[in-house]
Amino acid sequence: MRIWYQSLFDGDRSPDYFEGLRARARSVARPGVDIDLHGLPPGTYGGFAPADVVIYPYLISLHTQFILDNALRAQAEGYDVFAIGSVQDPGLEQARSVLDIPVVGYGESAMHLACLLGSRFCVLAFQAGFDQIMDRHIRFLGLEGRALPTQLIEADFAAVGKGLSDPSALVERFCEAARIAIRNGAEALIPGQLYLSEAMARAGVTRIDEVPVVDGLAATLKMAESMADLKRLGISVTRRGYTHAQPSHEMIDHARRMHRRPDITKTSRRS
Repeated sequence: MRIWYQSLFDGDRSPDYFEGLRARARSVARPGVDIDLHGLPPGTYGGFAPADVVIYPYLISLHTQFILDNALRAQAEGYDVFAIGSVQDPGLEQARSVLDIPVVGYGESAMHLACLLGSRFCVLAFQAGFDQIMDRHIRFLGLEGRALPTQLIEADFAAVGKGLSDPSALVERFCEAARIAIRNGAEALIPGQLYLSEAMARAGVTRIDEVPVVDGLAATLKMAESMADLKRLGISVTRRGYTHAQPSHEMIDHARRMHRRPDITKTSRRS
């Protein structure tokens, strides 16, 4: 099994983060599963942190087009699953509508797993604006009845980056926010951005006051494996309704030419 794992990070940012992600992915995946990590093009965010950029709808829409290009490329190159490693799941709906291979997203996977672990979950995120993004995404997924409002933690992108190697201060802030959520009824916790989830996972934070903390990378990869297994059993995404309607190969190629998207060959349907 081959999984294309698409990060929202640009490729030249935080090499240690990517190397740690690769190592953890190998330890999480079952034997025989190959995971290839891909980022956005180097320099995508310029001098800004990704968390400062992706809170703007127009900017994330531009990055989503690159993700969708890679989704088509993953299918053309014979991957079994396309996994989006970003909690807001950019391009998830569009990719599912056009690919025949399974498509999974970190946010959706982590939330459905959280629903198996407790009655109500809470997403904990950093960066003002992410609370609105996540609450909106939760409503889109139809999970608002199982979720508390997103809880912001007192940390920024730099603090989370530091927490990957020196986690004590970040873990303390995460636990403070988590206990607020727990007092409000949370029975499962989801670290919002994968950057934050990785910091918690590398620090060994799996439970807070007997409330489980969802490992975002593990949730995404295990969902990817499961969906590929189900695909082999003949269970795959619906093609009824607007959100899963699949255009023809000819329509896709024509639209991509008109909008000057990169030429991606062999985009024919897979069985």
